[in-house]
Amino acid sequence: MKGPSMPAVSGRRMTPARTLVFAIAAGMAVGNLYWAQPLIEVIAASLGVSSASAATLVTVTQVGYALGIFLIVPLGDVLDRRRLIPLIGVLSAAMLLGAASAPRFPVLLAALGGVGLTTVGAQLLTPLASELAEPERRGRVVGAVASGSLIGILLSRTISGVVADLLGWRAIYVIAAAVTLLLAAVLRAVIPPLEPREPVPYPRLLSSVFTTVARHRAALPTPPH
Repeated sequence: MKGPSMPAVSGRRMTPARTLVFAIAAGMAVGNLYWAQPLIEVIAASLGVSSASAATLVTVTQVGYALGIFLIVPLGDVLDRRRLIPLIGVLSAAMLLGAASAPRFPVLLAALGGVGLTTVGAQLLTPLASELAEPERRGRVVGAVASGSLIGILLSRTISGVVADLLGWRAIYVIAAAVTLLLAAVLRAVIPPLEPREPVPYPRLLSSVFTTVARHRAALPTPPH
């Protein structure tokens, strides 16, 4: 009797090519949070609002990001991540296009809140990379994906400013949407089939976040006597 097929096993490994795709996708996802930061004055002038009002774009994006971590990331524990991660990418691309075409400031504010909400790809890809990597390579693989996120943060502001100078501030959101959509398609192809997980009711899934935080909260230092 023949043993299990080796290709099926190797298909689940974090190859260098798969690791690179995960790192680029994580960097792009995190970078989507920061396009507006160097463009506050330009956006304010374009949409006829004050700089202080335009600065709330950054805050709303980060609030959306926090909500995405709380509401969407836990779904990675129960849903098929081979479908979930590309779907989140498609939704993020739609929000980016909404930002690019926003005719008024409130629309842009809502669109960037949606960008923050759906920009959680890095938080889904990192644990998946850890799960797929061989034990002896796990630290290196997770480090590579985390480095992709960090590079995305560092490069996003510079890229945003350069593109805005050349093509206008809306162009960076169009480009980001196209790249995010492309990466969603690539991830759908490179993420291997995964074992189904036990279904958990969504309210219980969210409550488990608080349980985990309470169980693993950092111990407070003992004050000196």
